[in-house]
Amino acid sequence: MFKNEKINIAIFTILVVLQLLGVVAVWTRFHFFYLPIMAVLYLWIGLGTTLYLHRYLTHRGFEMPGWLKFIFATGSAIGLSGDPVTWVGDHRFHHLKSDTEEDIHSPRHGFPYAHMMWLIRKPASFRERSLRYAADVRKIWYCKLWENSALYVLPHLAVASLLFVTLGLAGMLWCLYVPILIIYNCTWAVNSICHMKQFGYRSFETSDESKNNFWVGLGALGEGYHNNHHAKPRCAAHGLKWWEFDFTRYTIWTLEKLHLAWNVVWPEPAAAGKETEELSADEAGTMLITSADPNSVL
Repeated sequence: MFKNEKINIAIFTILVVLQLLGVVAVWTRFHFFYLPIMAVLYLWIGLGTTLYLHRYLTHRGFEMPGWLKFIFATGSAIGLSGDPVTWVGDHRFHHLKSDTEEDIHSPRHGFPYAHMMWLIRKPASFRERSLRYAADVRKIWYCKLWENSALYVLPHLAVASLLFVTLGLAGMLWCLYVPILIIYNCTWAVNSICHMKQFGYRSFETSDESKNNFWVGLGALGEGYHNNHHAKPRCAAHGLKWWEFDFTRYTIWTLEKLHLAWNVVWPEPAAAGKETEELSADEAGTMLITSADPNSVL
């Protein structure tokens, strides 16, 4: 369908350069004091995508004050995760057409397209469709501004410049571009790995091929429990079982306790899926190692 579209060379170059900067860091000197900075930026950028763009802005799974929304939105901009209007519009369409011919990041088009290539080879209608499905997002002033690429890139450039001036080239590479490299591929793995039949397990019978994958969930701050999410899109929690570690869920829970989040759509007590019995520690451990349905591996 869309594979005949021309490759956007500019976007392709940017994506490759951003990842190469993370790889190049390996050949520079690492200092342990980089670690807390890396962790802060990893969580700020990651939650900017998982908590703000996805669970709040796309699915409205909870509400939070405007100043906090802006902080998380800025994190997504620092990581160049995609302008909010396009991101939300595409993701809403993904839920509507998941794993059909119209879903441009489904593995049915091949792993490379599901993982990254869809970002640089989009159908001509992509932008118009995104605007239609994210009309509400365009009413937010900074989301509207960030449709302009020259403005959207400013938070990223500001952080990169600050790190370069204070920590030098090596510090900038380790503290910003290594987290970006990891976040990008963990986020893209939700589209690719978490929609492939041979990986993960299913807790719900959905009309798509979505799977839950513990390891993707770990790196993507809880987004890897994708079958759970497709079954309950508005739910603020993607990890539903006790072993499904969902950092974004715990962050929202903490914000709620601090009265910084409200109207949270939490899972119903019976929303554990088709399995009603609890797994033993050994069964859960096997699932964590293999990311497969424990009933099929034990």
